[in-house]
Amino acid sequence: MNKKMELLLDILLQQDDYLTASQLAQIIGVTERSIRNYVRNLNGNQYQAPLIIATNAGYKIQKAIYNESVKNQLLDKDVTNILFNIAFLLANETDFISFDELALKVHYSVESIRNQVQQLFSKIKEDNFKLKINARIFTGIKLEGDEEQKRLFLESLLPIGQITKESIETSTYVLLDSIVERKMIQEEIQILDQTFSKRNVSMDFMVYSKILCHMLILLNRTRFEYSLPFRDEDLRISEYPEYQLAQELLSNQTLTINSESERVSLANYLITLPINIPTSHTPSMDSYQQAAIDKALKMAEKYYTISIYANQQYRLQLTNHILRLLNPIKESIPIFNPYSNETKREYFFAYSIACFLYDNLKESLSLKIPESEVAYLAIRVQLILLEETKEPIKTLLIFNGKSAESALYRYKLQTYFPNIQIEVVTSIFKQPNLSAYKLIILLGYDGDEIQGENIVRVSHALTATDILRIQTFVDSMGTNSLIENLDYYHIDETESHAAIQFLLEKSGYGNLVPYFIKRESMSATDIGNKVALPHPFLKGSESAAKVIIGINKRDINWGNQKVRLVIVYIPMVDLGVNKSFFNEVYQRTSDMPFVNQLIKTKDKEEFIKIWNKKGDY
Repeated sequence: MNKKMELLLDILLQQDDYLTASQLAQIIGVTERSIRNYVRNLNGNQYQAPLIIATNAGYKIQKAIYNESVKNQLLDKDVTNILFNIAFLLANETDFISFDELALKVHYSVESIRNQVQQLFSKIKEDNFKLKINARIFTGIKLEGDEEQKRLFLESLLPIGQITKESIETSTYVLLDSIVERKMIQEEIQILDQTFSKRNVSMDFMVYSKILCHMLILLNRTRFEYSLPFRDEDLRISEYPEYQLAQELLSNQTLTINSESERVSLANYLITLPINIPTSHTPSMDSYQQAAIDKALKMAEKYYTISIYANQQYRLQLTNHILRLLNPIKESIPIFNPYSNETKREYFFAYSIACFLYDNLKESLSLKIPESEVAYLAIRVQLILLEETKEPIKTLLIFNGKSAESALYRYKLQTYFPNIQIEVVTSIFKQPNLSAYKLIILLGYDGDEIQGENIVRVSHALTATDILRIQTFVDSMGTNSLIENLDYYHIDETESHAAIQFLLEKSGYGNLVPYFIKRESMSATDIGNKVALPHPFLKGSESAAKVIIGINKRDINWGNQKVRLVIVYIPMVDLGVNKSFFNEVYQRTSDMPFVNQLIKTKDKEEFIKIWNKKGDY
């Protein structure tokens, strides 16, 4: 599947509404005819229903049938197979092997083999495997490195999503027919099922498939005496439930593997996976690790105004998560997280906190943190954000109707919106003190009796539209002034750092440029739909929080996305980061047609008008 088709899928997956061929062509930079061809090719696979729906309103992906299995079926299977086969041959060789020999064994041309080896070299470098492809003129190539890394590298080349629940044995055999027999797969599935069932271990099917492939590669390598060497290990790993699980899995094999190195390696591997093992285990740590983690949590709490250190429960949750991943990260075991992109896009505020924490820890704990782990920590932070006790929104309900109905309505509102604290239910004629309330819900009044930014008008039926209006207001609490006082520029930059620098200097915040670039170096701040939300690392405005809008003339490469709309956010030093603003930006920009409206604006007034129109409150 070419890059343009992958980009088309990524764009459609971000949308809830239809996008026309014209809109998609403009975003991707191709013709409308190309869009129609891409859709036809994607729908040409034998699914129960078309992957992409085509109507007069445009195109829309059926997210319910799109999963990792479908995604991998769309890939060029020959390419994935040849890469794995070449890597498997190299892993089995103890000496140099020529390109001619490789070509004969995998039935490809020498030139094709050279190209595939170059891809393997790039993957080793990009994914930080501790391996090296050594090449000698007139001699050939050799894969050098630790046995554990070779196994992980082989596994990384497998499109795990091609394993299906309906035919797990057959699909696994097809995937690994060069190294395993059906009988081995049958036995391993039985061992996994019995062990996981006995210990009440649960996980997603894709994770199960990944463990199955890992175990089959492990068994194949040990059967041919490619074993892990003895090394000094951190004895604390034996305290982990993953170690107990690894020990049981290895002892249940037909050929029992009684090696401490294998047990520790498998335990570290299991720790990197999102599996649930019923336990109350808390990892132990030394004083240096505790001091480093505590310091990072304190700094993040101060900057982001979320009680991740002061709250003992939250501190323990994050500390345990970080500690559990220390060994796997140090051993360069890939952190498996198939939802990294979705996490970054949907939980951008939590993702920023995770980036902040790991940036503070990477030097003190000598770690190189993969983005997949940043995304996992972000999920943990997001759960804390959802649990965190929020300051109630003092609300006045002005109700035009019977008192019995008003009591029921009040109950409904506070059930739907736990943040809302309705202190008074009254009528307009009692002339309440409106300035004492953050939110005023006006029900049953069509006129202009009351005006104000904190007024939300709803109906007696409490429709979906009414709920959306209230939710939009709640989510954007404290952000109205940011939008009303934003700076707005049309720019023409070709690079993300240049765009950030131009906008900051144009608005008089040039001194913050290094802090923004520092944040971008941790993880690019693209959030999809041609939008980027750059913000500084550990720095803010000395006066007031600020938003700067930049509409770029052309697409800018920004992380893994193309960006036209740049929303620069500068928090206020003393008040910390406004997490509501991150949520509001995500909600507003999750709809591509709406983003296109913002991109087409000519001035600040038009931008603000369209931005506020989205919530319609």
